Amino acid sequence: MQLAKYALVALVLTGVLSLPAAANPVRRDHIDVELIASTTSVQPGRTLTVALRLKPDEHWHTYWKNPGDSGLATQIDWQLPEGFRAGPIQWPAPQRIDVGPLANYGYDGEVLLLTDIEVPDSIPANVPIRAAASWLVCEEICIPGDAELVLDLPAGPAAADPVWAARIAKVRAALPDAANGPEVEAVLAAGQQWILSLPRSALRDVGQLSFFPEEEGWIEYASRQQVVEQGDTVQLRFAAAAGAAGKQGRLNGVLVAMPGFANGSSSVVVSPAVTLTDTLPAPPPPVASAARSSLTLAVALAFAFIGGVILNLMPCVFPVVGIKVLTFVENSRSSPASLRSHGLLFALGVLVCFWAVAGALLALRAGGATLGWGFQLQSPLVVSALALLFFVLALNMSGVFELGSRAQQLAGSVRAQSGYADAFLSGVIATLVATPCTAPFMGAALGFAITQSAPLAMAVFTALALGMAAPYLVLSFSPKLVGRLPKPGTWMVSLKQALAFPLYLTVVWLVWVLGRQIGVDAVARLMIGMTMFGAGLWVYGRWNTSSAARVRMTARAMAMLLALTGVVLGWPHDSVPQGSSLATTSGNWKTWSPDAVAAARGSGQPVFVDFTAAWCVTCQVNKRLVLNRDTVQARFRERNVVTMVADWTNRDPQISLALDALGRSGVPVYALYPPGNGAPMLLPELLTEAIVLEAIDQIAGPVRTAASRDPSGISIDQEK
Repeated sequence: MQLAKYALVALVLTGVLSLPAAANPVRRDHIDVELIASTTSVQPGRTLTVALRLKPDEHWHTYWKNPGDSGLATQIDWQLPEGFRAGPIQWPAPQRIDVGPLANYGYDGEVLLLTDIEVPDSIPANVPIRAAASWLVCEEICIPGDAELVLDLPAGPAAADPVWAARIAKVRAALPDAANGPEVEAVLAAGQQWILSLPRSALRDVGQLSFFPEEEGWIEYASRQQVVEQGDTVQLRFAAAAGAAGKQGRLNGVLVAMPGFANGSSSVVVSPAVTLTDTLPAPPPPVASAARSSLTLAVALAFAFIGGVILNLMPCVFPVVGIKVLTFVENSRSSPASLRSHGLLFALGVLVCFWAVAGALLALRAGGATLGWGFQLQSPLVVSALALLFFVLALNMSGVFELGSRAQQLAGSVRAQSGYADAFLSGVIATLVATPCTAPFMGAALGFAITQSAPLAMAVFTALALGMAAPYLVLSFSPKLVGRLPKPGTWMVSLKQALAFPLYLTVVWLVWVLGRQIGVDAVARLMIGMTMFGAGLWVYGRWNTSSAARVRMTARAMAMLLALTGVVLGWPHDSVPQGSSLATTSGNWKTWSPDAVAAARGSGQPVFVDFTAAWCVTCQVNKRLVLNRDTVQARFRERNVVTMVADWTNRDPQISLALDALGRSGVPVYALYPPGNGAPMLLPELLTEAIVLEAIDQIAGPVRTAASRDPSGISIDQEK
């Protein structure tokens, strides 16, 4: 019986000693905290591993040693028996946690923070491990917490804890590798951009790379980190913090790779020396999108031709269509050969102008410029010149001046009386105003063209030009169709004057574009210049037909003087800063940037981006008739969609690269990005409410409830 009692006591003691080495968890607001150990006892002279276990509620997170834009790092103040010494916290690799426009570094979910404690040779029979822990736990609000934690362990041979030993060993194995990391070079370019370079062979595969600095003040935490392959080297590029060039020391941090490094680890500790350079690197070549790569040359040519035909119906081209219609009416009773000549010369004007614009675009892109279709209207000088040209055409159609027979004879080598030169110039003018527009089918074709060799690209642009000229060619080669037009007569004077008003509206649009580019002062100068130029044309039209030679000479001299004065006064002297944003961010619209898109998608929100420009008439029509409608805006809010404007009115290399990545070369472009990393959905160039609403429902998540909040509404003061 006595032996049975001793056996029972021994069994109970064995069971107690084999319990997990952990204190009772402490519950605080939205988090459980406790100390755990890898062994059930403390062995003299042998290192003991203790971990602070933080287990926040679902969707709550704690922070790394460098919390990023906001937050507080977890801290542990050890209170140990005499002779015990605690080492530093061994931090697991953090996660990037995007909160609105901010980026934080921490842990979403449970985390074990390991600490190795040196144990002396002589220890008491019971070892109390105490720690004062403090932390910040956040979701939409942030709550600081602290606790006094105690872990009592008996002295004795170290035995693996049945619950925590394996967990702690797994965490230790996943810690950033501090001994076998690759050689990394760090370059700070122009004080603005970091470039981390490592051998391609150091990675299992080129996937996702992320750098987390250990100290503040080195990088812009919320900036997009871009992987760029350069031969046998892989670069990671991201924005530098203001003042980074003035910091001393090495760039210490953790580099995380997916799917991992060649040494088997997924994260490594890096500490490269910093090299300063004065110049930024060239932007990486755009990644071909699925939309672009799916096109063949034949499909691209077909798309270009169809897009060119539709281009005649786009708002930016429509005012010029009237001029061509008037020409057909004037020549409706001409011979079939004359009609065909007019049609062919118009097509030639379209072709020559398309070739000139496309050739300039391809040459500039080959020289490293980030430009796209419609690039010439990003120049205030071109916008001003076009405004003046259409103002002159409108005055001519209004009857303010006419080129008399004497002037026609003097310019006979350039402008035949039959109007052949007019047909050619009409094609040129129609193309000039068409370039800001992108018609259906045309966007994909242009995106394909700019990635091809020059001959193939020019073939696509030629197909586009032929498509635009096709309706007029068909009409000019169909005498029966032309014969159905009304006979020329005095009514044509009224028609001609009526068709001047769409041209005046075109002038208004171009003047508005100029104001958006360089301000109202430039608009005032241009208006004064056009008034002076118009006065010169009026003087010419009023007295150039006088029978007195002296009056005619005086009128011509005065007209020339007024016209030159108008050009000088209207010349746009202001320059446009490259990349300057004109995006209107009123209401729910925000200014686009790659980092803002990444931050919103990282926080679980879909993003709708309106790639637009003030000189794109189709863009303005879509905005007013569809995108700003109450029903569409309400659906954006219901589906928690972040809406952004990428304004390409002025040259912006970032927007050009974004368009390239989408397989597009001009605006409008409407991209709807799903949450996370999925491919964006591209909407057609001409929008309807039904198209936009269907796309939102297809790509966005569940309808947001009234209790949920936009992550961008988080109070930063509560975070840090």
